[in-house]
Amino acid sequence: MRKLSALHAALWCGLWMVAGCAGNPSVRDLQVTQAALKAESLQSQRTIADLRAELQGLQQELGAARAGQARLDGELREAQRRAQEAQRAVEAQREELVRTREERDRLTAITRELQGQMVELGRLRQQVGEAGRDQSRLQALEQAIEQHTKELAELKDAMQKLSQRSKPKPASGPMAAPIYPALAGESAGSGSHKVIVERGDTLWALARKYRVRLADLMAVNNLTSDLIRPGQELILPEP
Repeated sequence: MRKLSALHAALWCGLWMVAGCAGNPSVRDLQVTQAALKAESLQSQRTIADLRAELQGLQQELGAARAGQARLDGELREAQRRAQEAQRAVEAQREELVRTREERDRLTAITRELQGQMVELGRLRQQVGEAGRDQSRLQALEQAIEQHTKELAELKDAMQKLSQRSKPKPASGPMAAPIYPALAGESAGSGSHKVIVERGDTLWALARKYRVRLADLMAVNNLTSDLIRPGQELILPEP
C-alpha cells in the first residue's frame, strides 16, 4: 500500500511538472508524458500484482494460522476431554478406594465376629465334653441307684420273710421252739462257713464278696436289718 501511494504521488507530480513547464505542450512532450505514464502504469500494475501476490501470501498465511489455531483448538479440546476423563477416572478410583476400605472394615468386623464365634464354639465344645462326662457319671449313678434299688428290694423281701418266720405258729401242745436256732443249726450242720465282721464291712458288701443272696444271709443269721458291727460272727449260707 505504501508503494502504491508513492506511485500515485510521483504520477501526479509528473503531470503537474509537465503542465507547469510548458503552457502549450508539443507532440514530443505529450509522447514523453505518455511513455512515462505507460511506464508508471506498468510499474503500478507490477506493484499491484506484487501486492496481490503479497495479499495472497498473507491470506495463505492467515489460512494456515487459522488452520493451526483450529488444530490447536482441537488439541485443546482433546486435552480437556482427556483431563475430564482422567478426573472421572480419579474420582472412580477414589470411590473404589472408599468401597475397598469399607469392605476391609467389614471384613475386619466379620473376622472379629468369627473369632468370637470360634471362642464360643470352643467353650461349647468344652461344655459338651463336660456334659458327656456328666452323662457318663449320671449313667453310672443311675446304674448304682438301680443296683441299690434291687438290693433294697431284696432286703425288703428278706425282711418280709423274716417277719413271716418270726410269727408264732399255733400249736395244741407246749409252745414250739423258735425256728431260727433250728435254721442256724441246720446251716451249721450242713457245712456252712462263718466270717467275722471287720471295721468297714457292710452286709451287702459281704454278700457280694462271698456271692450269696442278701436275703439268705440275713435269714441264716436271723437279722431283721442290715446293721452289723465289727467282731460279729456271721454264718454264710451255701451259694
